[in-house]
Amino acid sequence: MIAQLLHSHARTRAHAIELLGRHGTIVRLLRRGAFALVELDQKPSPFLDGVRCWHLHLDDLLVDDLLVDAVEPPHEDRNPYGVGLSGVGREVVRHAWPSGRWEGLCGATVRPVLIGSWSPPFLSTVENACPACVCLAGNDGTGS
Repeated sequence: MIAQLLHSHARTRAHAIELLGRHGTIVRLLRRGAFALVELDQKPSPFLDGVRCWHLHLDDLLVDDLLVDAVEPPHEDRNPYGVGLSGVGREVVRHAWPSGRWEGLCGATVRPVLIGSWSPPFLSTVENACPACVCLAGNDGTGS
């Protein structure tokens, strides 16, 4: 349950009237477990612009301790690549992005997608994923 919004981001706190008291499910722990991606159980109200998932600080949540242990923490070693974008408009391509570089795994120049210092993981199943990056990421980036 969302018990308070003292530690979450200002954009989230702006929706405090609609969020406080709502129940949800922790989908993923973020930023070394300080924040959580929470999917609301109820249908979102029009005041929340249809958004169901919220980035909340764990200290703002009233969480059942048994459920916290059941949430799988992110595994950096399972997918070490973030997302980098190339292209414009509807022609955007998602590339596997090794942190700290300006190129995707395939060598294309990319704009890294960053939320603070975290990047969403590269998923080979999305429609606009770079085929070369999918192949290279599947081979641990070695190309072999």
